[in-house]
Amino acid sequence: MTSPTPSVNPVEIARIALKRLAERGLAPTPENYAQFYNAIVTIKSPESKSSDELQHAWQVLCKLDDALAEAVDTTASLLESLSESGQNMAVSLGHLQHTRRTGFEASVAVEQTRATMEDLLEDIISSTHTLHATVSASHEDISTIRDSVKRIEEDLSFNRKLLEQDALTGTLNRQGLDHLLVREVKRAQRSGGKLSVVLFDLDDFKQINDRFGHMVGDQVLVHVANLARAVLRESDMLVRYGGEEFLLLLPETDLNGARFVVDRMRLVAGKTPFMHHTQRIDVSFSSGVALLGAEENGRALVLRADEALYRAKHSGRGRVEVAE
Repeated sequence: MTSPTPSVNPVEIARIALKRLAERGLAPTPENYAQFYNAIVTIKSPESKSSDELQHAWQVLCKLDDALAEAVDTTASLLESLSESGQNMAVSLGHLQHTRRTGFEASVAVEQTRATMEDLLEDIISSTHTLHATVSASHEDISTIRDSVKRIEEDLSFNRKLLEQDALTGTLNRQGLDHLLVREVKRAQRSGGKLSVVLFDLDDFKQINDRFGHMVGDQVLVHVANLARAVLRESDMLVRYGGEEFLLLLPETDLNGARFVVDRMRLVAGKTPFMHHTQRIDVSFSSGVALLGAEENGRALVLRADEALYRAKHSGRGRVEVAE
Protein backbone atom coordinates (compact mmCIF):
# COMPACT_ATOMS: atom_id res chain seq x y z
CA MET A 1 0.00 0.00 0.00
CA THR A 2 1.17 3.53 -0.68
CA SER A 3 0.61 6.53 1.51
CA PRO A 4 -2.40 8.59 0.35
CA THR A 5 -1.72 12.05 -1.01
CA PRO A 6 -2.92 14.77 1.37
CA SER A 7 -5.59 17.12 0.04
CA VAL A 8 -6.69 20.62 0.94
CA ASN A 9 -9.53 20.67 3.50
CA PRO A 10 -12.20 23.11 2.17
CA VAL A 11 -13.74 23.52 5.63
CA GLU A 12 -10.38 24.62 7.04
CA ILE A 13 -9.87 27.01 4.10
CA ALA A 14 -13.32 28.52 4.65
CA ARG A 15 -12.64 28.99 8.37
CA ILE A 16 -9.38 30.84 7.67
CA ALA A 17 -11.00 33.00 4.95
CA LEU A 18 -13.79 34.11 7.30
CA LYS A 19 -11.25 34.81 10.05
CA ARG A 20 -9.21 37.01 7.70
CA LEU A 21 -12.35 38.96 6.70
CA ALA A 22 -13.20 39.56 10.36
CA GLU A 23 -9.64 40.68 11.15
CA ARG A 24 -9.82 43.32 8.42
CA GLY A 25 -13.34 44.46 9.31
CA LEU A 26 -14.69 43.44 5.90
CA ALA A 27 -18.23 42.28 5.32
CA PRO A 28 -18.50 38.55 4.47
CA THR A 29 -19.96 39.26 1.01
CA PRO A 30 -19.58 36.60 -1.71
CA GLU A 31 -17.05 38.81 -3.53
CA ASN A 32 -14.85 39.38 -0.44
CA TYR A 33 -15.14 35.76 0.64
CA ALA A 34 -14.21 34.42 -2.82
CA GLN A 35 -11.15 36.69 -2.99
CA PHE A 36 -9.76 35.47 0.33
CA TYR A 37 -10.76 31.86 -0.29
CA ASN A 38 -8.89 31.73 -3.62
CA ALA A 39 -5.83 33.44 -2.15
CA ILE A 40 -5.62 30.96 0.72
CA VAL A 41 -6.14 27.97 -1.59
CA THR A 42 -3.20 29.21 -3.66
CA ILE A 43 -1.02 29.32 -0.54
CA LYS A 44 -2.18 25.94 0.72
CA SER A 45 -2.23 23.89 -2.49
CA PRO A 46 0.01 20.83 -1.81
CA GLU A 47 0.13 20.03 -5.51
CA SER A 48 1.78 23.35 -6.38
CA LYS A 49 4.36 23.56 -3.60
CA SER A 50 6.98 21.07 -2.47
CA SER A 51 8.24 20.77 1.09
CA ASP A 52 11.54 22.41 0.07
CA GLU A 53 9.71 25.37 -1.49
CA LEU A 54 7.66 25.81 1.67
CA GLN A 55 10.81 25.60 3.78
CA HIS A 56 12.42 28.35 1.66
CA ALA A 57 9.30 30.51 1.87
CA TRP A 58 9.28 30.00 5.61
CA GLN A 59 12.89 31.16 5.92
CA VAL A 60 12.21 34.26 3.79
CA LEU A 61 9.20 35.15 5.90
CA CYS A 62 11.16 34.73 9.13
CA LYS A 63 13.82 37.15 7.83
CA LEU A 64 11.12 39.59 6.74
CA ASP A 65 9.48 39.34 10.14
CA ASP A 66 12.80 40.12 11.85
CA ALA A 67 13.31 43.16 9.60
CA LEU A 68 9.80 44.39 10.25
CA ALA A 69 10.25 43.93 13.99
CA GLU A 70 13.41 46.05 13.84
CA ALA A 71 11.57 48.69 11.80
CA VAL A 72 8.72 48.77 14.32
CA ASP A 73 11.20 49.29 17.16
CA THR A 74 13.08 51.99 15.23
CA THR A 75 9.98 53.97 14.32
CA ALA A 76 8.69 53.68 17.89
CA SER A 77 11.98 55.11 19.22
CA LEU A 78 11.89 57.87 16.59
CA LEU A 79 8.32 58.76 17.53
CA GLU A 80 9.30 59.02 21.18
CA SER A 81 12.33 61.20 20.34
CA LEU A 82 10.32 63.51 18.05
CA SER A 83 7.61 63.89 20.65
CA GLU A 84 10.14 64.79 23.35
CA SER A 85 11.99 67.25 21.06
CA GLY A 86 8.74 68.92 20.08
CA GLN A 87 7.78 69.40 23.70
CA ASN A 88 11.20 70.86 24.58
CA MET A 89 11.10 73.31 21.65
CA ALA A 90 7.56 74.37 22.54
CA VAL A 91 8.72 75.17 26.08
CA SER A 92 11.68 77.17 24.73
CA LEU A 93 9.38 79.11 22.42
CA GLY A 94 7.09 79.89 25.31
CA HIS A 95 9.98 81.27 27.33
CA LEU A 96 11.09 83.48 24.43
CA GLN A 97 7.61 84.84 23.85
CA HIS A 98 7.18 85.53 27.55
CA THR A 99 10.52 87.40 27.65
CA ARG A 100 9.52 89.43 24.60
CA ARG A 101 6.29 90.54 26.23
CA THR A 102 7.92 91.53 29.55
CA GLY A 103 11.38 92.81 28.49
CA PHE A 104 10.60 96.46 27.74
CA GLU A 105 14.21 97.39 28.36
CA ALA A 106 15.52 95.29 25.48
CA SER A 107 17.03 97.03 22.48
CA VAL A 108 15.56 96.92 18.97
CA ALA A 109 18.39 94.64 17.75
CA VAL A 110 17.76 92.16 20.54
CA GLU A 111 14.03 92.28 19.79
CA GLN A 112 14.64 91.56 16.12
CA THR A 113 16.99 88.66 16.96
CA ARG A 114 14.47 87.24 19.39
CA ALA A 115 11.68 87.56 16.84
CA THR A 116 13.80 85.75 14.26
CA MET A 117 14.52 82.94 16.76
CA GLU A 118 10.82 82.65 17.56
CA ASP A 119 9.94 82.33 13.87
CA LEU A 120 12.68 79.73 13.42
CA LEU A 121 11.47 77.70 16.38
CA GLU A 122 7.89 77.86 15.12
CA ASP A 123 9.03 76.51 11.75
CA ILE A 124 11.04 73.72 13.41
CA ILE A 125 8.13 72.78 15.67
CA SER A 126 5.76 72.73 12.68
CA SER A 127 8.18 70.54 10.71
CA THR A 128 8.63 68.26 13.71
CA HIS A 129 4.86 67.81 14.04
CA THR A 130 4.60 66.99 10.33
CA LEU A 131 7.47 64.50 10.59
CA HIS A 132 5.91 63.00 13.70
CA ALA A 133 2.63 62.46 11.86
CA THR A 134 4.42 60.87 8.89
CA VAL A 135 6.49 58.53 11.08
CA SER A 136 3.38 57.66 13.09
CA ALA A 137 1.55 56.65 9.91
CA SER A 138 4.59 54.61 8.76
CA HIS A 139 4.78 52.94 12.16
CA GLU A 140 1.12 51.88 11.87
CA ASP A 141 1.65 50.65 8.30
CA ILE A 142 4.70 48.58 9.29
CA SER A 143 2.81 47.10 12.24
CA THR A 144 -0.06 46.15 9.92
CA ILE A 145 2.36 44.54 7.44
CA ARG A 146 4.02 42.61 10.24
CA ASP A 147 0.63 41.31 11.42
CA SER A 148 -0.06 40.15 7.86
CA VAL A 149 3.32 38.38 7.71
CA LYS A 150 2.50 36.64 10.99
CA ARG A 151 -0.76 35.37 9.54
CA ILE A 152 0.98 34.12 6.38
CA GLU A 153 3.55 32.34 8.60
CA GLU A 154 0.68 30.61 10.38
CA ASP A 155 -0.81 29.52 7.06
CA LEU A 156 2.54 28.22 5.80
CA SER A 157 3.07 26.37 9.07
CA PHE A 158 -0.32 24.69 8.63
CA ASN A 159 0.48 23.81 5.02
CA ARG A 160 3.92 22.42 5.91
CA LYS A 161 2.36 20.19 8.58
CA LEU A 162 -0.18 19.04 6.00
CA LEU A 163 2.59 18.03 3.59
CA GLU A 164 4.64 16.30 6.28
CA GLN A 165 1.78 14.31 7.82
CA ASP A 166 0.48 10.92 6.73
CA ALA A 167 -3.20 11.44 5.95
CA LEU A 168 -4.26 7.95 7.11
CA THR A 169 -2.49 7.50 10.45
CA GLY A 170 -1.76 11.11 11.42
CA THR A 171 1.92 10.26 11.89
CA LEU A 172 4.79 11.99 10.13
CA ASN A 173 5.53 10.84 6.60
CA ARG A 174 8.93 10.53 4.92
CA GLN A 175 8.98 14.21 3.98
CA GLY A 176 8.44 15.07 7.63
CA LEU A 177 11.20 12.66 8.64
CA ASP A 178 13.84 14.31 6.43
CA HIS A 179 14.06 17.60 8.33
CA LEU A 180 13.51 15.93 11.69
CA LEU A 181 16.29 13.39 11.17
CA VAL A 182 18.87 16.04 10.28
CA ARG A 183 17.94 18.06 13.37
CA GLU A 184 18.06 15.13 15.79
CA VAL A 185 21.36 13.79 14.41
CA LYS A 186 22.98 17.21 14.83
CA ARG A 187 21.59 17.53 18.33
CA ALA A 188 22.87 14.09 19.38
CA GLN A 189 26.33 14.68 17.93
CA ARG A 190 26.57 18.15 19.46
CA SER A 191 25.60 16.99 22.95
CA GLY A 192 27.22 13.54 22.80
CA GLY A 193 23.82 11.93 23.38
CA LYS A 194 22.38 8.67 22.06
CA LEU A 195 19.96 8.42 19.13
CA SER A 196 18.35 5.16 18.03
CA VAL A 197 16.14 4.26 15.08
CA VAL A 198 13.67 1.38 14.96
CA LEU A 199 12.16 0.23 11.68
CA PHE A 200 9.28 -2.22 12.07
CA ASP A 201 7.16 -3.89 9.43
CA LEU A 202 3.83 -5.70 9.95
CA ASP A 203 4.08 -9.42 9.39
CA ASP A 204 1.78 -11.01 6.77
CA PHE A 205 0.00 -7.73 6.15
CA LYS A 206 -0.82 -8.74 2.58
CA GLN A 207 -2.89 -11.62 3.95
CA ILE A 208 -4.96 -9.15 6.00
CA ASN A 209 -5.64 -7.08 2.87
CA ASP A 210 -6.45 -10.17 0.79
CA ARG A 211 -8.76 -11.65 3.42
CA PHE A 212 -10.56 -8.57 4.78
CA GLY A 213 -10.00 -5.90 2.13
CA HIS A 214 -7.88 -2.76 1.96
CA MET A 215 -10.28 -0.72 4.08
CA VAL A 216 -9.78 -3.08 7.02
CA GLY A 217 -6.05 -3.06 6.25
CA ASP A 218 -6.05 0.72 6.59
CA GLN A 219 -7.86 0.42 9.93
CA VAL A 220 -5.21 -2.03 11.13
CA LEU A 221 -2.49 0.50 10.24
CA VAL A 222 -4.28 3.18 12.26
CA HIS A 223 -4.60 0.69 15.13
CA VAL A 224 -0.87 -0.05 15.06
CA ALA A 225 0.00 3.67 14.99
CA ASN A 226 -2.19 4.23 18.06
CA LEU A 227 -0.54 1.33 19.88
CA ALA A 228 2.88 2.80 19.16
CA ARG A 229 1.80 6.24 20.45
CA ALA A 230 0.65 4.63 23.70
CA VAL A 231 4.16 3.28 24.31
CA LEU A 232 6.31 6.17 23.11
CA ARG A 233 7.51 9.14 25.14
CA GLU A 234 6.58 12.69 24.18
CA SER A 235 10.09 13.23 22.78
CA ASP A 236 9.93 10.10 20.59
CA MET A 237 8.74 10.40 16.99
CA LEU A 238 6.60 8.03 14.93
CA VAL A 239 6.83 7.99 11.12
CA ARG A 240 4.91 6.01 8.53
CA TYR A 241 7.92 5.06 6.45
CA GLY A 242 6.18 2.96 3.79
CA GLY A 243 2.96 1.03 3.20
CA GLU A 244 2.94 -1.15 6.34
CA GLU A 245 6.36 -0.03 7.55
CA PHE A 246 6.89 2.42 10.43
CA LEU A 247 9.94 4.16 11.85
CA LEU A 248 10.62 5.23 15.43
CA LEU A 249 13.12 8.02 16.10
CA LEU A 250 14.21 7.73 19.73
CA PRO A 251 16.37 10.57 21.15
CA GLU A 252 18.49 9.87 24.24
CA THR A 253 18.02 6.14 23.75
CA ASP A 254 20.67 3.42 23.40
CA LEU A 255 20.21 -0.05 21.91
CA ASN A 256 18.90 -1.54 25.15
CA GLY A 257 16.37 1.26 25.44
CA ALA A 258 15.29 0.80 21.84
CA ARG A 259 14.82 -2.95 22.33
CA PHE A 260 12.79 -2.22 25.46
CA VAL A 261 10.46 0.01 23.39
CA VAL A 262 10.03 -2.76 20.81
CA ASP A 263 9.28 -5.33 23.54
CA ARG A 264 6.71 -2.99 25.08
CA MET A 265 5.03 -2.54 21.70
CA ARG A 266 4.91 -6.29 21.13
CA LEU A 267 3.39 -6.79 24.60
CA VAL A 268 0.74 -4.12 24.06
CA ALA A 269 -0.06 -5.43 20.56
CA GLY A 270 -0.50 -8.94 21.96
CA LYS A 271 -2.94 -7.72 24.60
CA THR A 272 -4.81 -5.38 22.25
CA PRO A 273 -5.76 -7.20 19.03
CA PHE A 274 -7.67 -5.44 16.28
CA MET A 275 -11.34 -6.45 16.21
CA HIS A 276 -13.20 -6.51 12.89
CA HIS A 277 -16.80 -7.02 13.97
CA THR A 278 -16.38 -10.18 16.05
CA GLN A 279 -13.26 -11.31 14.20
CA ARG A 280 -9.96 -10.98 16.10
CA ILE A 281 -7.00 -9.92 13.96
CA ASP A 282 -3.68 -10.44 15.72
CA VAL A 283 -0.90 -8.10 14.66
CA SER A 284 2.79 -8.92 14.84
CA PHE A 285 5.78 -7.11 13.41
CA SER A 286 9.46 -7.58 12.70
CA SER A 287 11.97 -4.91 13.73
CA GLY A 288 15.44 -3.62 12.91
CA VAL A 289 17.26 -1.45 15.47
CA ALA A 290 20.29 0.81 14.93
CA LEU A 291 22.24 3.25 17.13
CA LEU A 292 23.78 6.42 15.66
CA GLY A 293 27.56 6.17 15.17
CA ALA A 294 30.04 8.90 16.03
CA GLU A 295 30.52 10.18 12.46
CA GLU A 296 27.32 8.82 10.95
CA ASN A 297 24.61 10.80 9.16
CA GLY A 298 20.88 10.18 9.35
CA ARG A 299 20.53 8.38 6.05
CA ALA A 300 23.25 5.88 6.95
CA LEU A 301 21.59 5.28 10.33
CA VAL A 302 18.22 4.49 8.73
CA LEU A 303 19.91 2.29 6.10
CA ARG A 304 21.53 0.15 8.80
CA ALA A 305 18.18 -0.19 10.60
CA ASP A 306 16.60 -1.21 7.28
CA GLU A 307 19.26 -3.87 6.74
CA ALA A 308 18.60 -5.21 10.25
CA LEU A 309 14.85 -5.27 9.48
CA TYR A 310 15.55 -7.24 6.30
CA ARG A 311 17.36 -9.89 8.34
CA ALA A 312 14.51 -9.96 10.88
CA LYS A 313 11.87 -10.42 8.16
CA HIS A 314 13.74 -13.41 6.78
CA SER A 315 14.18 -15.03 10.19
CA GLY A 316 10.51 -15.49 11.04
CA ARG A 317 7.57 -13.54 12.50
CA GLY A 318 8.01 -11.07 15.36
CA ARG A 319 11.79 -11.04 15.23
CA VAL A 320 14.10 -8.21 16.32
CA GLU A 321 17.54 -7.70 14.80
CA VAL A 322 20.16 -5.16 15.89
CA ALA A 323 22.32 -3.48 13.25
CA GLU A 324 26.05 -4.00 13.43
